[in-house]
Amino acid sequence: MSMKHQTEKQVTGRHVLYGLLCFFGVMLIANSIFLYYAIGTFNGFETKDAYKRGLNYNVRIAADAAQNARGWKAVAEHNGSTGEFVLQVRDRSGSKLAGLTISGELRRPVTDRHDRLISFRETAPAHYAAPAKLAAGQWVLMVEVREPGSHGEPAFRFKKRMWIKDTP
Repeated sequence: MSMKHQTEKQVTGRHVLYGLLCFFGVMLIANSIFLYYAIGTFNGFETKDAYKRGLNYNVRIAADAAQNARGWKAVAEHNGSTGEFVLQVRDRSGSKLAGLTISGELRRPVTDRHDRLISFRETAPAHYAAPAKLAAGQWVLMVEVREPGSHGEPAFRFKKRMWIKDTP
């Protein structure tokens, strides 16, 4: 008679301990990496008066509906050689609008380090410009347009995301 020699591998307490330590070790390392990047990339931006803005949300919806009914369109371009933004606002029929008060803000999409306010001036009838030398990369231009003599809610708002190329 021949005897079969079987070797059974048994799971011991030591195997279970190593398995648990490896599992929780990997989880700890992954969570530490995520935590490091979450804290390191947080720019600290908070919405000012978030509660009040939430209460006035219906007012904002009504203002947006009024803007859409007005039918205005805006075209904004950055001229890299002169370092300024050029802006034109047109009404529903395509006529250029003059005498407007236009203010804006330039932001980087991922950080608030380079954010700045800009003010457009009317350099020619219905032709607005604002000086803004920009570094290469992505920028967001947010503009508020007010009608002549108006100091309240803007008549028109728009946002444009753009890529500024590096000039040689």
